[in-house]
Amino acid sequence: MKQILIVDDEKRMTRLYEYILTQKGYKTFVADSANDANEILKKEKVDVVLLDINMPGAGGDDLYGVMKLFHQEVKVIISSVLPIGRQKQLVPGATAYYDKSQAIEMLFSKIVKACTESPIAVK
Repeated sequence: MKQILIVDDEKRMTRLYEYILTQKGYKTFVADSANDANEILKKEKVDVVLLDINMPGAGGDDLYGVMKLFHQEVKVIISSVLPIGRQKQLVPGATAYYDKSQAIEMLFSKIVKACTESPIAVK
């Protein structure tokens, strides 16, 4: 069973993602901050992180920097309200990018693809 960490300070989004992912057979973890997410990454084998950029305190770009050093095997899908071009500027090298205004099916196709691709280290 693939394990996905959802990192987003918007409870509505985390509940939606968590509900749909568990219905599709994924095990999920939820963190509302970069610090909480890092603690989960230290304890659990996570396959994919859905990562918001703008959060109080340390942002998703900060967590991504930590992941590049300590959790290189984890794939990262940026999930933000920012346009994808801006996401790529702020967090270059992620596995995929998702604009929250897009259809949810697009996000899940990116998750499926990330879970089935060969492991690639965080760049």
